[in-house]
Amino acid sequence: MSVDLTPVDVDTDLIALAMHKLSIDNTNVTDVLTDCNIYLTRLNRSDVLKSANLMDLNLIFDCLNTTDQKQIEISCALLQKLLSVLQPSHAFNKYSVSIERSIHHPNDTVKSTILSELEKILANDNNVDIQVDLACTIVDCLTSSDMSVSYNAVKCLKRFQSVETLSSIPILSKLQTIMAMDAKIRTRVYDILIHWAKSVDALALISSKGLFSNLVTDITYPDVMMQMVTIQMLIPLSVTEYGFDYLNSIGIISGLYRLLSSNPKELEDPLIVILNPIVLEFFVKITQVRPLFIFTTYPKVFVVIYEMLKEGDNSLVGVAINAITNLASSWECKILLDNPTASVILNFEDDDQLDIWSIFIIELSRIASSTKTELKAGAIQAITKIIQIENGELSSRNDMIERTKKWYKQLKDNPLKNIVHASCIVPFLDIQQAGYEMFQALAEQPWGQEDINTCSSLLDLVFKDCPKDPIVIKDLKKIIIKTLLESNTSKNTLSEELLLRIQNNDIIKSNEHSPQPDVLVEKMAI
Repeated sequence: MSVDLTPVDVDTDLIALAMHKLSIDNTNVTDVLTDCNIYLTRLNRSDVLKSANLMDLNLIFDCLNTTDQKQIEISCALLQKLLSVLQPSHAFNKYSVSIERSIHHPNDTVKSTILSELEKILANDNNVDIQVDLACTIVDCLTSSDMSVSYNAVKCLKRFQSVETLSSIPILSKLQTIMAMDAKIRTRVYDILIHWAKSVDALALISSKGLFSNLVTDITYPDVMMQMVTIQMLIPLSVTEYGFDYLNSIGIISGLYRLLSSNPKELEDPLIVILNPIVLEFFVKITQVRPLFIFTTYPKVFVVIYEMLKEGDNSLVGVAINAITNLASSWECKILLDNPTASVILNFEDDDQLDIWSIFIIELSRIASSTKTELKAGAIQAITKIIQIENGELSSRNDMIERTKKWYKQLKDNPLKNIVHASCIVPFLDIQQAGYEMFQALAEQPWGQEDINTCSSLLDLVFKDCPKDPIVIKDLKKIIIKTLLESNTSKNTLSEELLLRIQNNDIIKSNEHSPQPDVLVEKMAI
């Protein structure tokens, strides 16, 4: 059979001939499948769908019943094209038996391919009626030693309706059985269960069926890699109110809290050094949604961040900087952690009672001004997050402006010169970008504008249109000038000379259609 390589419409005769040849013996199956693949490649999606509806995919599924690897691969490629365009209900109603049979196939390529296509079908419509036998077959794939098979099985099962699936005794029994096999398989099931536990009803059902009975043990399992994976999977559940309450009730929160250490090298198990950043991330994510609760109930979280920040180990300092950056991204965190008792909690020796942000920013300033180039950009970005202010109601915005001013004042020794200006002139793009981003944060606030007004050398850098500047730096300069130009307070904070210089600036004039500042900042976020 040969194929005309220039079709634009559905060739019903070619499809009928191909289906006939696949239904009889003594056919060169590989040639027929290859021709069909070539034919479909020439069509648009609409015509592929028309062709798929004219074909009997069961005949193509039957072509998988071979040990010929080439035939298997061509069959899989053809099924990928056809299954991807079919309506989910049509695919399941007509081909569920063949789909299930292919997932039982001894060849991992077949299993992985069909599971992947099945997941895409369910992504389009997860309300289709999946037979129990097919569901159990997919669950069995979680035990596969082939990572692509088990991974696609996990993705597929995540698309299932949680409560309905867990209410099926055969499926539930199958899950319970494979979870008892080993820790690795149990982790795959946890991935699905935690994804399903997005509602109180689903979590209650998972718990009542004993599917989380080994969770506490697995969190303290000797295999650190498994601990890391499990803890990270629990984060989405822990940040929900009902999820946190559940994890707290079974001892997960207190168990992980005991693992937190500012100097994990001193712990009995040296592998905790690897685990510690994951545990800290777990608590940071919870703090972002429950800042005051964590601050009062689990204060060691902040002690660990602060003491890691002072460590000589760059990797630990980096973890602490990242934690602060994440916390400072939440307005609620900024307000509720603005508490003077932090000095006592962190054992910060100072005559004044400082809040958590003031203490953090003092340490970050030290790092940002140091000669450790690998940490400078991160430290500056963390400072920027702390002093940055988002749009909000005028009353709360004015309150936040006073807070950010207080935190900024903790930066001693002329931060505009020694942090911002010093960063903007170094030949390292990440540090340079961080410097201009901090400048942008200052340009948005009246107290920042007052500081900017006193630093002519920094303004010279912004006004200078340097052809060698990378695009991201050029864009930041434009945003800074535009921010100062459009600010409601700049007329009162900036000198007449500077205002005139901004208004007559060639960069703005030559870029009247430049992207909006918020869009640019989003693109430049690290």
